Amino acid sequence: MSTTTRAYSSVIQGLFVICAIVLLTVVPTLYIVARRAEHARRPAVADACAAEVERGGKRGGRGERGCGGVLVGAGRRFEGGADGGERGSGGTGQMRSAEDVGRVLRDEYLVMLQRLRTMPKPVICGMNGLAAGIGASFALACDIRIAAEDAYLSEAFANLGLGPDGGVSWMLPRFIGRGRALEMFYTADRLSATDAERFGVVNRVVPKESVEAECRALAQRLAAGSRAAQAAAKRAVNFAEGAGFEEAVEFESFLQETCAGGADFREGVAAFLAKRKPDFGTGDG
Repeated sequence: MSTTTRAYSSVIQGLFVICAIVLLTVVPTLYIVARRAEHARRPAVADACAAEVERGGKRGGRGERGCGGVLVGAGRRFEGGADGGERGSGGTGQMRSAEDVGRVLRDEYLVMLQRLRTMPKPVICGMNGLAAGIGASFALACDIRIAAEDAYLSEAFANLGLGPDGGVSWMLPRFIGRGRALEMFYTADRLSATDAERFGVVNRVVPKESVEAECRALAQRLAAGSRAAQAAAKRAVNFAEGAGFEEAVEFESFLQETCAGGADFREGVAAFLAKRKPDFGTGDG
């Protein structure tokens, strides 16, 4: 193990689980919660997170109502970074090579992050404190972020002699601009909740004790909405991030055609004509 690798492993050891990720797959009366103790190792937390994201995504595509998920921290932080104990292969609990770092990012975290970004239902992030490193990537991969007043994002890779990871080099500049993102990467300066709200990184800032309640309330509101409309909106925004204007309009046209043939559209029109609130029920849109 190289000196750099040992230092990285030492610094990030246990941080992933300080926050104890909680994933809530929300339907009107059901919360599926994956919790881990503060000092658990990566297989416990990341595997639970991956399993619940996958279950939430599958539910989201097959007839159950509700928001795709709420991701919050159960402890003092949202997410402190990756757990060094997970990085090695063979179950040794040691980071055995620099190649292991890349392997985990490519083969494990990429799957979870991409699932958050592409699952057809909304994913809400409750930032109840620090979101650092891979934790910041999880936060940014969600659709909506509600932050505590003392929450902040940290990209301190420069302090470890490392470049950014977890797709943050793609996500963060899209929120705060290239210059500010590079400054954070170069200096390891934190982005406070107040500034994050000002730049559009978080949707709103609330008292720390209200973060989970705010997330749940929004999730319940979204659960009553049209699944088809939410899925179409997410697909459209994801597509447009890598497309030109004309391509975006063409893709929107395709999505509108798809939605216009669905039950949610028929219910929405009927509710509008009857001057009542739509009831999107439990159909698939």
